[in-house]
Formats: sequence, structure tokens, C-alpha cells
Amino acid sequence: MKTPTRASFTKVATPGFTKKSSLIAEQILTSIKIGTYPPGSRLPAERLIAEQMNVGRPAVREAISALQISGVLESRPGDGTYVAAKLPAAMNGETGIAVLEESDSPFEALQARKAMEIGVVYLAVAGASDEDIRRIQRVWTLKRKMALSGNYRGFIEHGRDFHLAIAEATGSRSIVSLTEGLLRMTHQSLWLSMREQYYRQDPARLAPMIRLHDAMVQAIAARDALGAIRLVQEHYDVQIEQHYTEPTDRGDAVSTGKTARIKSTPAGVRPRKTIHR
Repeated sequence: MKTPTRASFTKVATPGFTKKSSLIAEQILTSIKIGTYPPGSRLPAERLIAEQMNVGRPAVREAISALQISGVLESRPGDGTYVAAKLPAAMNGETGIAVLEESDSPFEALQARKAMEIGVVYLAVAGASDEDIRRIQRVWTLKRKMALSGNYRGFIEHGRDFHLAIAEATGSRSIVSLTEGLLRMTHQSLWLSMREQYYRQDPARLAPMIRLHDAMVQAIAARDALGAIRLVQEHYDVQIEQHYTEPTDRGDAVSTGKTARIKSTPAGVRPRKTIHR
């Protein structure tokens, strides 16, 4: 396999109406079309692509994920990202770029949800009725069954009901409305496809999500506000780590539910602090 050893991408210009991730995808497509990276060849590490294009790694990850959705690229866990050995008949990448243009950045949406849901779960623990807690438990039980049965898309999409149940437990219509808006951002085609593909490659990757949701529901039921806040923080940190770390960066720890420290933290992500009682 060809292993790139030289710079092959140029700095991305400040985008106007085109998303930065779309410009990144276009450059990758061009490099494939002109033969810099022929079918079956390995792309440079995402860190190097980000440096060459002068962009953040989350935008590179989203561009690569969109091209994987369209069949142009493929991820090989523990090895890296490769150009598909058999490219689509019409290899123009329009499907991938269209996905990027119609979707909000999952990375930014996850950051926003993390910031908001820390406060939401605090209010939910303080104000939830016994029936609210039973509803959260029922919704999670259904979502958990979907995960264990291999219904990955159902597990992902049912997350909306789970997080809405927590928001509704606050008793605030404003919080529910804001939560619904943020949930719509992370239930667009790019993020749904990124997560479904990730779990299908290795079902064991669901283990940390199941563990965290189990613990979160238990903390809410126990009226443990600080514990619930810590688990919400970890929930989003693990998702960001899972989906924004290159295949070659991931260790077995992520699959086993023990969060690994990544070598290069995506821009805007800081190591989480443990909240002590």
C-alpha cells in the first residue's frame, strides 16, 4: 500500500457560504482524481492533513466521514483511512459534500449539548417527580434493548427520547424547547451515519455508552446531582473521543469502556475535571 510521505494538500481559504469541511472533502477528492492517492492507498494521518490545510481536526474528521458515507474512503480500525479499492462509478463525491452542506457540525453540536445538559441534569435531579424518573428509566430500558439487539440506528435515534425525558423532568418548557433544537442538530444524516458506521465496525464499542447511560439513570434515580453531572460530562467526552480520534489513535480502552487519553486532543476539547463531593 502507498504510504504518503510528503505534503499534498494546501491551506483551506476562509470559507464564504461553503463549509470548511466541504472544502476539505473537495481537496481530498481532487487528490484522488489526479492520482496522488489511487484506489487502495492510505491517506496521511488526519493530524497531518489538518496541519497542511491549516484547519482543525474535527473538520477533517467530518469531511472524511462524509466521503466514507459516499463510498470514496474506508476506515480500517487500527490502521488508518484508505481510498476505496473500488471507487463509486461516478466518483465525484457529490453525495458526501451534500451531506456536509446539509448538516451542522456534529462536533460543535456535541460541545453545545454538553454545556447545556450539565445544567439540565442538575435541574432534573432537583425537580423530577417519581413518575419523571420512572419515565427516564423506561425510555433507557428500550434504548438499551436496541443496543443489545444490534439495532444501532434505533439506539442512536432513540437517544432523542432519552435526553428529552431528562429535559422534561426539569418542568421547564424553555429547557425542553432548547434541548429539542440541539437534538435536531445531532440527528442529521452526517452524525447518524458516523455513529452507525462506528458501531457496526465493532459492536463492542457500544459498551462504554451502555455503561455511562446505566450509571446516569442510576444517579438521577438516587437524586445524586454531582454524580449525574460527572456522568453527563463523561458521556460527551467519550463520544467526542470515539468519533474524533483517528482509527490509528484508538486503543482497546475505548472499546472496553475505559476512556483512553488521546495523543492529540481535538481543538476546543479540554481534559475533563472530576467533580469531588
